[in-house]
Amino acid sequence: MATIGIDLGTTNSLAVTYREGEVELIPNGFGDYLTPSVVHVSDDVLTVGKIAKERLVTDPENTAQLFKRSMGTNEIFYLDGEAFSATDLSTLVVKQLVADAESYLGEKVDEILISVPAYFNEKQRSATKAIGQRLGIKVERLINEPSAAAIACHKIGKDESFIVFDFGGGTLDVSVVDCFDNVISIVSIAGDNFLGGSDFDKAIAEDFCQSQGIDLEKLDTKQKSSLLLSAERCKLKLQKEKVAAVSLTYDDQYYMKEYYCYRLE
Repeated sequence: MATIGIDLGTTNSLAVTYREGEVELIPNGFGDYLTPSVVHVSDDVLTVGKIAKERLVTDPENTAQLFKRSMGTNEIFYLDGEAFSATDLSTLVVKQLVADAESYLGEKVDEILISVPAYFNEKQRSATKAIGQRLGIKVERLINEPSAAAIACHKIGKDESFIVFDFGGGTLDVSVVDCFDNVISIVSIAGDNFLGGSDFDKAIAEDFCQSQGIDLEKLDTKQKSSLLLSAERCKLKLQKEKVAAVSLTYDDQYYMKEYYCYRLE
């Protein structure tokens, strides 16, 4: 029996284990450490992760993403005519992570720890805990994301204070954390629950449309999804390269714009 830690993210999720005194990242079936928090359902076939993310372009009506933002709410997502809550969809993501972990570790996972934003209220935390009940797996505990970051950096026996910046795919959190006498205390937290990497993708897509004389609102669902995916790839490419492009085929015309990354030396 094994216990794993899960970072259930807005755009990507991952699982880790602790063995032989080291934290070990668990790869999924594709050998990647990050599993996209995306679910696709069509013709009673369900996919989660990398393949599901590709369906955002080919079948966006039956694909869900960014549902973590709706945890603890009554928002419903309809995929292939079936209703899903944010907890339902998150459960499917965690189920996939657990399956990948069991395959990698060669043993059954019976306990999980899930990291959650410090700003999560009781409804959001209860919705997250419900994932374990649905999967028949014990949720050993929920740990605040800034607390997890502080634990990773904290030197045992030393009083320290940290400012933790968590800029994720869906949210931006800034937390002040105190560490003393083996206690981790979140002193203050601020941020924006609806600002993250996915919003950068949207901003790039909007700029692209404005520069090319395209009305973003006139794009159909597939075209919008294709444009957002191109914008995300451009953003990721600019982490390593100075130039990346966004492209879109619209009304039988091919549009492209290059974006540049300027780094301060």
